[in-house]
Amino acid sequence: MKRAIIYWRHSAVYTAIALSLPISSALAQITLSAADTTSLPSTFAWSTVANSETLIPNGAGKTFNSFNQPSVNSTGLVALRARSKGGNGQPLRGIYSRQMGGVAGSLKVVFDTQTEVPQPNNTLYSSKLSSFTEFPAFPRIGLTNKTIISRGQSNPVWTYTLADGTETRTGTSGVYAFRSGERVSAMTQLGAAPGFEYFTVPGAVSGTKFDQFPGAPAVGNLNTTVFKGNYTDAGISKTGIFFRTFNADALTAKTKVIASSNTLIPGQKVTRFGSTAPPSASGSDVVFLGLDIEEAPTMGGIYRAPLATNPTLKPLVTIGGQVPGEAVGVTFTRLGEGLSYDGRYVAFWGGWSTEERTVNLKCPVDGQAAVIAFCNTTYPNGHDVQVLTHQGIFVFDTESRKTYVAAKTGADYLDFLYWTFSGRPPGVGDADSEDFEDPRWRSASFAATFTQNSKAQVAFKGRKQSMTDGIYLTVAPASPQIIRTVIETGMDGARLDTRAAGIPVTAIGIERDGLRNGWLAIAASMANEVSSWAGVYLTRTAR
Repeated sequence: MKRAIIYWRHSAVYTAIALSLPISSALAQITLSAADTTSLPSTFAWSTVANSETLIPNGAGKTFNSFNQPSVNSTGLVALRARSKGGNGQPLRGIYSRQMGGVAGSLKVVFDTQTEVPQPNNTLYSSKLSSFTEFPAFPRIGLTNKTIISRGQSNPVWTYTLADGTETRTGTSGVYAFRSGERVSAMTQLGAAPGFEYFTVPGAVSGTKFDQFPGAPAVGNLNTTVFKGNYTDAGISKTGIFFRTFNADALTAKTKVIASSNTLIPGQKVTRFGSTAPPSASGSDVVFLGLDIEEAPTMGGIYRAPLATNPTLKPLVTIGGQVPGEAVGVTFTRLGEGLSYDGRYVAFWGGWSTEERTVNLKCPVDGQAAVIAFCNTTYPNGHDVQVLTHQGIFVFDTESRKTYVAAKTGADYLDFLYWTFSGRPPGVGDADSEDFEDPRWRSASFAATFTQNSKAQVAFKGRKQSMTDGIYLTVAPASPQIIRTVIETGMDGARLDTRAAGIPVTAIGIERDGLRNGWLAIAASMANEVSSWAGVYLTRTAR
């Protein structure tokens, strides 16, 4: 498959050339009403945000080659990560946006590899300040605002002199925001550099910087980011959930901690969080997964907290909590880290029981050559993993404090977990690269939700018993519960894009911010023996 989209790890950025792609008027006129509480469309009309023939803004005539899962806000503003082929030089890689709702706009650059890293940045490379080199995670956008947040990698951005007279350079990773037309360094690794104490890790030894910001940071409000941060405190590796505001009149606001490896798990007297996962947030609070042991949790769960320093954590769903629809005493033994949150409902993956099945994972064929080579050397015959037989996609209502089923494995669905092989091969990169361990297999689930007339509309990715992958849509709670097929592998690409007519869909992707206010944004690839195609597409999910 030439234009694989789903797990492309390496991005960079470009600059804006306007490209007008018409949005269907039928989509723009759809509105949500109380009558749509439990009704779902049986068919979906799609608009193209960008595809394989879209000219990359400031891309010297290049077109896009691959896409990752997009995010969308309540007005239909789409944020996406994409890249070109290599051609002459390195592939162009970047974060882009396009207004699709209301008056449709053109594709614009948010960040790209031609973009200088926002201040603080004083380090010159070929007479130009340090620019971005990578965007390791999918971009996220605020639910009701236009702030777009992305992780970014770069060459070191800050040069300064140590007390012994040695010149040093630092800062190769950060969290960057695009809001109100301005690019801002929302969080950086500069906490140890003089003058940047507001970037230090709160609660750690004075002057401790963040080592990395794993996963995709979230948008709180217009001027707030909420993120997972890893750091080393007195020689001990730690992790946590943090937030920071970056108002124009408060660019030196301090970083604040919500929970960390120093925080007791709620209800426990001695056990602290050993693992946290990238959060999701609203304008006033945050939800995140925190566990005692990531690989084999015995306690912990999904927690909600206000955006405040060391707030009280409210458990929502916990390891050992009752699985809805199962016999009394059947409890969750695993919870997924990819939480979708709209201020009321939280969509999540959960597994239970001890029954497992064996899945043989094959090494990727697309992506970074060093990672692929490492995988083939380490796992020449593939890698067997044990996957829980009993699993599902659920939503938790923070108002009623009840958990509802969106879908479970059984007669229709085989699996909701998907696997990627990622990391940093030995000898590749430097100590500040995005991964600090050898590549390994990692699993993830994909679901998104928003509140529609007091109920949760949920879109999720799942694998049928027929081994067909699809994106499906439902409403919870509902009786009877209806699940609509949005798109499945094997379908004709013309369902999404007339330019892909006759080419079967081979891969699809959705992320946690991909369903907002009835806007559903996905990525898809189509390929056969002679042709390939890819794109980011948008539809409405209410009549």
